[in-house]
Amino acid sequence: MSRRKSNILLPFNSTATKTVNQSTENATLLRSKKTPSERRQTLAEFLEPDLDENNLEELDNLKQKLWNIYRVSDLYNFDNTKPDTFPRYGRILSRYLVSSFTQAVTLQAKFLLKPDIQGFESEDPPVRITVEDVQLSKPSLVYEGILFSGPEGGGSKIDGAVHLPLLLARGHSVVRDKVHECLSAVFSSVIHEFSFPAEEMHWMIAAWSGYINESKNSKEVGFLYGIPSRKDTIYCQYPVNFIKNLWNCIHEKDNLNVQSSEVKRFHTSLVIHTQNTLGLNLDAVPLLMYKTPDFELYAEGKVRLKTPEFMPRILHFIADLCENRTN
Repeated sequence: MSRRKSNILLPFNSTATKTVNQSTENATLLRSKKTPSERRQTLAEFLEPDLDENNLEELDNLKQKLWNIYRVSDLYNFDNTKPDTFPRYGRILSRYLVSSFTQAVTLQAKFLLKPDIQGFESEDPPVRITVEDVQLSKPSLVYEGILFSGPEGGGSKIDGAVHLPLLLARGHSVVRDKVHECLSAVFSSVIHEFSFPAEEMHWMIAAWSGYINESKNSKEVGFLYGIPSRKDTIYCQYPVNFIKNLWNCIHEKDNLNVQSSEVKRFHTSLVIHTQNTLGLNLDAVPLLMYKTPDFELYAEGKVRLKTPEFMPRILHFIADLCENRTN
């Protein structure tokens, strides 16, 4: 059965414009409510690391690609401080891949040290892994993965362990699985698929709403909701300025502390606006995807990065999530 899609552009007429004002009022009223004595506080770190030409080139390499997210436990017997050992790792991975497939393949793997673009200043810099099919005259990229560093934990680091908890990877799923099997076996690590918890997905959407910007080709943000019982989806679009103004009604722009109560008010206001405008109550409907001119987030554990300004903070936050889950 095919999945049906419904496209909704909000606000889309004079009635919707009136509802925007109602939604803003709702946000203001919600803000005046008493805050619970026990609440979650999260510091919204908006990193702006020094980006030289090399870093900008790295960010450009990440741009407009749909990346699968994985969390990685510590790597052992992986000397990332000596890039001259990388050709050996490439040969090991190449032989493993060739022996893993029943049909004849000619695959060449490479490891390459990359500069830090997250702002962690970690002693374990990122590493890029590529696998190319070199049977043809022009090599074809069949796998690309980047291991990113994470925040330095409070505990002491185990001798010989390399801490790169975040892996962004893309390519054919069969090749991805084989590459990750080899990395796990060779470096005594565990690589797991990562998905965004609803709470963290909502936090990222709300906390970053004040910083998104219109682009030449896109002036809306989109929410894709899924209805599992009917295999349907509903796609709602809002103007960028509407989302920014709504968040600014709830949260003080210069305050880096984002309260969970503020995040809840933001999403409640969106639900109220949609229900008042279209009669659709999306409060209990799972959010599958969030799309902005700057980035896309998928609840199943995928991300598409579009603008350099957002890349460091998104990579920083996702790495922090991976770090917390591996502990």
